[in-house]
Amino acid sequence: RCCQCVILLSLCDCWFEHTQVWQVLSVASLSLGSNGMNIVTPRLRLRPLSLDDKHWILTLNRDPLWLKFIGCKSIFTLQDACDYIARTNAQRDEWGYGLCAVECQSTGNPLGVCGLFNRFSFRCPDLGFALLPEGRGKGVANEACQGVMAWAKQQGFDFLTAMTHPHNVASQQLLVSLGFHKHGFYADKGFDVQHLYWLKF
Repeated sequence: RCCQCVILLSLCDCWFEHTQVWQVLSVASLSLGSNGMNIVTPRLRLRPLSLDDKHWILTLNRDPLWLKFIGCKSIFTLQDACDYIARTNAQRDEWGYGLCAVECQSTGNPLGVCGLFNRFSFRCPDLGFALLPEGRGKGVANEACQGVMAWAKQQGFDFLTAMTHPHNVASQQLLVSLGFHKHGFYADKGFDVQHLYWLKF
């Protein structure tokens, strides 16, 4: 897998000596579950995906912003959505981390997904997130990412990466606000060249 990707920068741990260390952001009442990725922030609950999420997972995968910035994952039917959830959970079982559902604590309504991926190019995981329209513009992505970042730090990871589509300015601005720094570009056979961001704990 590593031979399929091109990192347009010399990647090495010496980067970290010149990278600003992430300072823990103040998220009151943060609860990090010990059984899998169950994370509670002031407004949100992050939990593993279940097959009951298939309807909104299908909606998310057909959302125009998902298609523009993430791309078509061939999720066209509810069965496709179930298969996507099963693959995601199998990856979490294998790696010990993965993609979580993000839901509103007070209503239980789904707002999107946020979690960690194994890009097979780095020894620490990659942060990813995507929101349904009803979750946008309310600070949900920021809060969900803070929860995932705190969980990752608790697990002993010393850095995270993140990637965005070159034109996804909103996500780039969010990553910078979270303490990530741009470190070149990343290309893989599965998607277009991405902006690569790096965060040291």
